[in-house]
Amino acid sequence: MTKEEWQILHDRNPQYDGKLFCGLIAQKVVCQVSCPQRSRDIENVAVFSSLEDALAQGYRPCGHCRPEKPGWKGSRHELVEAARQYIEAHSTEKFSLAALSGALYINGSYLLRTFKEATGCTLLWYHNHIRCEKAKELLMRSDLSVSQAGEQTGFASSSHFSHVFKKMEGMTPSEFRSAYFRQLQS
Repeated sequence: MTKEEWQILHDRNPQYDGKLFCGLIAQKVVCQVSCPQRSRDIENVAVFSSLEDALAQGYRPCGHCRPEKPGWKGSRHELVEAARQYIEAHSTEKFSLAALSGALYINGSYLLRTFKEATGCTLLWYHNHIRCEKAKELLMRSDLSVSQAGEQTGFASSSHFSHVFKKMEGMTPSEFRSAYFRQLQS
């Protein structure tokens, strides 16, 4: 290993991901250069110019940085996307952290924290946001009453629907519908 290669590995320089690979000799694991999960001692590191070279020598891909998946954004990103997809698919149901975390096979507290860190919003806020977006579509594109739009988007009562909608959008569903039709006429 050259001094330059060691400096790249030591600095975990992400611009070399996919160009150089860090093999951890004792664990027989190969990582992306930028992988934060492994400690690196010069005596315990091998450098590979390709993933195939490392795999041919019996190394297995790291489960944290996934060198075999170019462009992979990380397990947290996958978790957040899975949570979003679940919420969007189940938006008409009452929000349940237990159901969501159970469906994703993940600890609820970890899911809450990870989602908030990645998106800046809570799971419940996102759930209500999806519901309100669907309600806005119904209010703009159908003849449904406000309470029917709330029912179809999963709200248990029209008062709860109006309360959440006003909190999310800054106006009641009726005000939103009136403003939308006024805008169309002008």
